[in-house]
Amino acid sequence: MFWELIATGFYVGKIKFAPGTVGTLLALPLIYIFAFKWWAVLIISLILFIVGVFASNYVIDMSDEEDPEEVIIDEIVGYFIAFIFVKPDLNTCISGFIIFRIIDILKPFPVNIFEKLPRGWGVMADDVVGGILTALILYFLYSSQ
Repeated sequence: MFWELIATGFYVGKIKFAPGTVGTLLALPLIYIFAFKWWAVLIISLILFIVGVFASNYVIDMSDEEDPEEVIIDEIVGYFIAFIFVKPDLNTCISGFIIFRIIDILKPFPVNIFEKLPRGWGVMADDVVGGILTALILYFLYSSQ
C-alpha cells in the first residue's frame, strides 16, 4: 500500500483523465519549496528516483502492465528536475510544464532509449531524461534574464 501511494502520487494517478499531466502538476509544491538551489533539486531528485523505481516495480507487479498509467512519480521527478538550472516563477513553470509534457508524450531521442530499460528503471529513467532535456531548454530560454 505504501509503494502504491508513492507511485500514484497519493492516488492522484488513479484519476482517469490525463494522469500524467495531473501528475506533472503535483511537482509544483516541490518546485516552489526546493528548486531555488540546484543541489537541493539534485539530492531530492535522486532520492525520489530511487523510491520511484521501487514504487513503480510494486505497481507493475500488481497490474501486470509494463508502464502503468497510474504511476505518476516519474512525471513528478521529471518535471522537478527541469528546474535544476532555472529559478521557478510563473513563466518558467508554465514553459517547463508545456515543454516537459511535449517531451514526455513524444519521447524523442534519447528519451525513447531510456524508456526501454526494464521495469521501474524504464518507467523512471525516461522521465528523468525528459526532465534533463526540459532543464536544458529552460536554461537556454531564461539564462539571460
